[in-house]
Amino acid sequence: MLDWLGSGTLSIFAFILVMGFVVIIHELGHYWAGRMCGVHADAFSMGFGPTLFSRTDRLGTVWKVSALPLGGFVQFRGDANAASAPDYETLEELRREHPDPDSVLHFKPVGQRAFIVAAGPLANFLLAIVLFAILGVVQGESRLEPLVGEVMEDSPAQQAGFQPGDVVVRMDNTPIEGFTDMTEYVVTRAGQPISVTVERNGERVLLTVTPARVMRDDNLGGERPLGTIGIRSSTEAERVIYRPAIWEAPIYGVTRTVDTTGTIVSYLSRLVTGRASTEHINGPVGIATTAGQLANLAVSDNGAAQPIGLLVRLERLLIVMIALSALLSVGLGLMNLLPIPVLDGGHLVYYAYEAIAKRPPSPSVQELGFRLGLGFILAMFVVATWNDLSYLRGQFL
Repeated sequence: MLDWLGSGTLSIFAFILVMGFVVIIHELGHYWAGRMCGVHADAFSMGFGPTLFSRTDRLGTVWKVSALPLGGFVQFRGDANAASAPDYETLEELRREHPDPDSVLHFKPVGQRAFIVAAGPLANFLLAIVLFAILGVVQGESRLEPLVGEVMEDSPAQQAGFQPGDVVVRMDNTPIEGFTDMTEYVVTRAGQPISVTVERNGERVLLTVTPARVMRDDNLGGERPLGTIGIRSSTEAERVIYRPAIWEAPIYGVTRTVDTTGTIVSYLSRLVTGRASTEHINGPVGIATTAGQLANLAVSDNGAAQPIGLLVRLERLLIVMIALSALLSVGLGLMNLLPIPVLDGGHLVYYAYEAIAKRPPSPSVQELGFRLGLGFILAMFVVATWNDLSYLRGQFL
């Protein structure tokens, strides 16, 4: 019954479901923002390509399911295409027919247009916050007790007075729940003094340590400077499951979303400056493979003494799908904010120019921008496809 859960079918299923869900939420963000501003949506498509099913609602919006279930789009009145590039001939016709057509996106005040465009990425970030919060409450996070096992010779920790057996309780005003919390706090504060509270023999001891700056592999094809104080965790440290309380879940979701965003931004900045490799840019095959590997791991017996039941497998699969959706939602939201014409960020750049100059860029400038933006996206697609093909060649040749 569950044979398909251990096959390549699961990779395809996980990829389509997660990507479709994340993109639909993105487009719903645009749609609802448009509704709030009185903009008419001509069509909302779940998927691309030929229409399989469609229905027109009372507002005149055509809701349709298309053949390629890899996302979707919302098309507002006056759009030339799914990227919301303005159709100037249609706009001029509408302008002649309606002196002040409030239902057309491109006739709205620049602030409302910017809100509608930004609502897609915002919906993705909100989705990620909700999903991370759910994961925190339901699954929790495994954390290693912040117990010091070894203090390196001539390290900042030794100079500050750390001793094996110390339990780190607080750094500055930040409570430390696990060893990873301590590491994450230190790596971003090279050269900055940190006030550390440790528990030693039942007493609280206050120490001050200044992390040293070192270069470390970032696992993304480059290096980056990190702070370190020179301690290792104890082999006697226990693993504890941290679950935020219900009222703490939103903060936990925001924290995880911000951390994930920071990781992606850091990689993009190093990619632009040539300090990271493009080999980590994945296309559909790479994403589907990762999704399938995680999903297969979730539903496998994983060395269990007894076979795992159906409900447990489905529960694990659901948790993996939620985690993947949260991560991809952050990635999609951030990618769309890049200042590249065709993407939402490119539209926001045009709107910012319009707000400052009191007039939009000329049609020729916008058209050139869209062509250059499309060229950049296609170039990234070629890189991602090459990486996918390289992966497949390594797997089967």
